[in-house]
Amino acid sequence: MKVDIKQTTEAEEPYAVIYCREINTEVLSAAEALGRTGDVITAYDNGSIVVIGKKDLYMIRAEEGKTRLYTADASYETAKPLKDFENLSGFMRISKFCIINLETIKRFDPMFSGSMQVTLKNGSKDYISRKYLPDVKKYLGL
Repeated sequence: MKVDIKQTTEAEEPYAVIYCREINTEVLSAAEALGRTGDVITAYDNGSIVVIGKKDLYMIRAEEGKTRLYTADASYETAKPLKDFENLSGFMRISKFCIINLETIKRFDPMFSGSMQVTLKNGSKDYISRKYLPDVKKYLGL
């Protein structure tokens, strides 16, 4: 990808424009990287770039080789790998394939095998793997 940077006194803040013949994963990844700020996360949906506030994000899952972001009522795809979301404050990894927003937890249900299932406020459910169960129990004060 060709990159040009031009300095001008007319620019009040950095502004980026991407010219492309077609929108592909490289273009979407570049746009996502440029649009990244502390409290928002970008993803794409049918060629459009969607900005998701961190507080609106319920769950991040790796599914079929892709990373999906889940909100209260929709899901979006992102070019970033799941590991890039591990250090988000207020989020916790619960399995090899899932990270959840701690503010969106509705309940935890113990399972027969000693593991737990988490239910989020939007009704989504996922299992907490044994590897991450001690961290969840510490968070719960157990």
